[in-house]
Amino acid sequence: MEMLGVLEQKIENLVSLVKELKGENNRLKADNFSLREKVTQLEGSLLKESEKLHEENATVKKVIDDLISDIDSLIEAESR
Repeated sequence: MEMLGVLEQKIENLVSLVKELKGENNRLKADNFSLREKVTQLEGSLLKESEKLHEENATVKKVIDDLISDIDSLIEAESR
């Protein structure tokens, strides 16, 4: 009879552990979902910022090319 009591206690402990692990699993799933949403948002923000930097880079390159062209024109005009 004592062995049956020990077995019953072990089963109760295992059931308690399974319930605890299921709760932790649900919490981890919710955390995972939340983190995936955040990653998606951050990727979108990064993409927008990358496109913006690309546009700014193209604008700066054009301005520098125009300045170099103007300087070349001034040097050429002074040479005459």
